[in-house]
Amino acid sequence: MKDLVFWRIFRSVFLSFFALWLLLVGVLTFQNLDAKQDQIEHAMGSYEESTLKNCQLVLEGTAEEWEKPAILTNRMTSYDTAGAMGVFRLYDQEGTELARTPLTWGSFCLPGTGVYDHYLCFDAVLSEEEHVALAKRIRANPIYTHFYGTEGGLYEASDNERVGLRGEVIGVQEGNVVYPQKLVYYYEEGPVVLLDTDSSFFQDKTLTTFPFDAAQVSSPLVWSKDSPEQALALFRAAEGRIDSLLDGRKPGTDWTGGGGGGQGYARCGPSADQPELISAYGVAYHTWRLGSSGLEFTYGATFLFLLLLALRVSKRQADTLRRERSLTRAAAHELKTPAAVVRSYAEALREDIAPEKREEYLSVLIDEADRMGVLVCDLLELSRMEGEEKRLLPEDVDLTALVEGAAQRLGRSAEEQSIHLALDLEPVRMEGDRMRLEQVVDNLLSNALRHTPPGGAIRLTLVRWDRIVRLTVENDGEPIPPEDLGQLFETFWRGEKERARAGGSGLGLALVREAVRLHRGFCGAENIPGGVRFWVELPGGE
Repeated sequence: MKDLVFWRIFRSVFLSFFALWLLLVGVLTFQNLDAKQDQIEHAMGSYEESTLKNCQLVLEGTAEEWEKPAILTNRMTSYDTAGAMGVFRLYDQEGTELARTPLTWGSFCLPGTGVYDHYLCFDAVLSEEEHVALAKRIRANPIYTHFYGTEGGLYEASDNERVGLRGEVIGVQEGNVVYPQKLVYYYEEGPVVLLDTDSSFFQDKTLTTFPFDAAQVSSPLVWSKDSPEQALALFRAAEGRIDSLLDGRKPGTDWTGGGGGGQGYARCGPSADQPELISAYGVAYHTWRLGSSGLEFTYGATFLFLLLLALRVSKRQADTLRRERSLTRAAAHELKTPAAVVRSYAEALREDIAPEKREEYLSVLIDEADRMGVLVCDLLELSRMEGEEKRLLPEDVDLTALVEGAAQRLGRSAEEQSIHLALDLEPVRMEGDRMRLEQVVDNLLSNALRHTPPGGAIRLTLVRWDRIVRLTVENDGEPIPPEDLGQLFETFWRGEKERARAGGSGLGLALVREAVRLHRGFCGAENIPGGVRFWVELPGGE
């Protein structure tokens, strides 16, 4: 039952906190998204400038004209970050496309040359599924992005690298570009077939075998922080951004434009440093993945904090609810007896009873009404203190005089029961609520008086050390069972049946506990030889 109450409260509290957490996550994510967008825009501009310079060097270089398109394509690599992808295209002044970012590209060295002058063109050959499969194969073993063979003498083996024997590519040759149908790395332990496609591209075409002693293969699908499938979708979306911007037109040197929104943007225009070249780039991203990039720890930490906070709040609420229910049941039990007595004597008064008994019955009714009134007042007082509805009214209190006054008020009752009151009080002053402190002393003395046998003694001690005040009230009598000591200050707790018969509402010590708590102090009880000691420690004594 207790667990059921807790989990019902936890569900309600957690849903409320979770809604606030989602709001916080949303704010953080969109702030991060703005920062990431600015970062990407700056990076694309820098990357474009660097790419254009490299391409200009190729166009002005000594490479054969038939080699330059393949070299330019190899320079047009993509920009990738978590949740975003950027691709480039290059045009001449007439708007003719010179190169674009390939999805997968590579190059290799013929044996003994030491020059990567043959280029692998995968995009015209592979389907999207084959691009993804190749990327996954390389991701599983990143060493396959580079191959170095020893038979051609290009590369010397080292202890910590896997060095092959030779490589082989079978495909269609167009100048220095090879469209690979099969790509194999040969190692001492056997061959590794990196690619073997039955693409229709090779139908009715002549295949040529090229041995090599070094090769490199790369793709944004390999190095992306997203999955190959997600990276492919972003790559195509970025290309689509450029297509939408151009809208079938050829870019010119007098056209600079851009557009976008939502999940990407594109830009096209000539370069200030290389006005004879026109560049275009497109960027696509997933809003949530880009916005949440780098915030994973923050999400996890704040969610864990939310969970712990919800558990703590739920536990406190469940404890409060259980305490209120327990208080309600106990109050009903305590009020049931005097209410029954009142009803019984009131019914008797309605009958024709002897006149001499009427006064007796009325006295009993008044006593029981007073008892219920005290109980109700104590309940209200305890409720106010537990809820901190009534704040402390601190003032300078002469605690010694306060204890002496309480002992004097109860002195007559003690004398009637032949109980000796012994006081050992040091001069102590402190900041506190006088009424609450009087309540503490009165309830401790009343409790001791109820449980002290006739002829016994009650000893009050008040000492101070290091700004801590300690008040102890000891009384002769039966010891308290050890299992009850920790519950004495609970509401309506009066110990075993023998102690319960001593009377009292069961609220006195609970009121002591709350008054001491409001003063930031502590209280407790312990058995001593021949009796019981109750103690209170309060800060701030002088």
